[in-house]
Amino acid sequence: MAIVEAAFESEQELQDWVYGKFDSFLPHCFLVPGFQVTTISGKKGVPDGFAFNYDAREWYVVECELLEHGVWPHIAEQITRFVVALQNPATLRKVRDKLFEHVMDEERAGDVAQALGTTSERLHQQLELFIETSQPQVAVFIDDVNRDLQDMAHALDTPTRIFRVQKFLVNGSAEYYSPDRHAPAVESEPSDEGTDSVYDVIELLGGGSLEATVHRFKCYKLSGGDVVHLKRSKFHEANQYYWYGVSTAALGYIRQYSVTHIVFVMGDFGFAKVPMSVVHEFLQHTRVSRNPDGSVRHYHCLISHGPEPELFWSNDQPKQPLTDYFQLFD
Repeated sequence: MAIVEAAFESEQELQDWVYGKFDSFLPHCFLVPGFQVTTISGKKGVPDGFAFNYDAREWYVVECELLEHGVWPHIAEQITRFVVALQNPATLRKVRDKLFEHVMDEERAGDVAQALGTTSERLHQQLELFIETSQPQVAVFIDDVNRDLQDMAHALDTPTRIFRVQKFLVNGSAEYYSPDRHAPAVESEPSDEGTDSVYDVIELLGGGSLEATVHRFKCYKLSGGDVVHLKRSKFHEANQYYWYGVSTAALGYIRQYSVTHIVFVMGDFGFAKVPMSVVHEFLQHTRVSRNPDGSVRHYHCLISHGPEPELFWSNDQPKQPLTDYFQLFD
């Protein structure tokens, strides 16, 4: 049997195969064809698609690329333009409307409404809430990865997953293969530490210094000896909570550097310095997002707003009071 590695003839060839196998890369995602998005300054672009996972409250801008087109002159420019466009309120409204139209055309209103915990009559409103309160992520499918592409992914202030797809000719016929078994070859999770607040929080905790930094993960050793990792969230007013994601990668670094507490920074309101024993106990019950192989990618954490905050996921799961760990900002 003759097996020869071959080049893709076009990005469209790669995209056609990826779309046929999409669920194996991003399970439970609802795929919507791409459409034009616009930055606030008027710069336009058309991603190859969008993907939405209602159960995990995640959505992605999807792009298929060939490495030969160049990271800096082409790929980075396109991805950055899409990321910036998704900060435009008008673009987010367009995403909401296009998603709603697609759901209705596919006659999936009932299923999507159920996944979002609403009714078909309120689906448009709930889709808006889903789009506005869930950070868009980037999913790139490409034939190869180099250092520039890795650096680009880690530099973006947006969660980014890059998947490799290879093409082979087997006895003259094209076949395609995911060398990483449908897992990302590169995965970045931007730091949710705000540089303006890290200094203030560390000082309010008694002072300390940077203990370790790996990509965007950072932890700090306090003067009293505790080692803390900061996570922050804006206040989601529509739902009256703060949202945090704790990735398995971050948990690995937490173990590696003997982190004793996660400090959940709650916008401009305050913060909770929560012992890792309490965090680990909570993670046993919360919602998770999974990799294609079923392993956990990250855990979802919500914190209620107010002087007596609670760590929770839903009313059906145990809630963890945080009053003993909470401190208001001055």
